[in-house]
Amino acid sequence: MPLRIVRGLLRGATRGVLTGKKGNKQFYKGRGVRPPGYHTRKGGYKIVEKKVPEFIVPDLTGFELKPYVSYKAPKVEEPPMTAERLLEMVKENIHLVKFRETP
Repeated sequence: MPLRIVRGLLRGATRGVLTGKKGNKQFYKGRGVRPPGYHTRKGGYKIVEKKVPEFIVPDLTGFELKPYVSYKAPKVEEPPMTAERLLEMVKENIHLVKFRETP
């Protein structure tokens, strides 16, 4: 028994990050997401509209493409990227880059 204490003092304590996997089965760490509201003094819960996530989804009626890509689709083969090819691509699209003058 005393040997274990001495061995523990020599090794040092494990002070790593406490994750959900390192705690017992009652320990719930969560994912770091902020709650969308707050608890009131009387036991209620108020939701703050600014904290509620709003998902903006475009209207896809009449859209031809599907979210599935078939394995029968043809493979697109491109030559490997080289310095010369990269320079040519930059020269072709240099007008798209917005420059800012620096004094």
